[in-house]
Amino acid sequence: MAEKLNMLKFQCRSVGFDCDFTAKGKTEDEILAQCAAHATKDHNMKPEEITEELKGKIKSNIHKSWF
Repeated sequence: MAEKLNMLKFQCRSVGFDCDFTAKGKTEDEILAQCAAHATKDHNMKPEEITEELKGKIKSNIHKSWF
């Protein structure tokens, strides 16, 4: 149960996409990796389009999750 309290969560919608994708992980790096894979697969973004500015927006919208 304690593991679930340490989870982090990010929702794609929180950075302006009309998208229901949610990334969950134990670290910020896990979330960023999931987001990069999602962005290239589902939003047809090229890796170079995942800018430091976008990564910053993602990081600022990662929140602790109870589940």
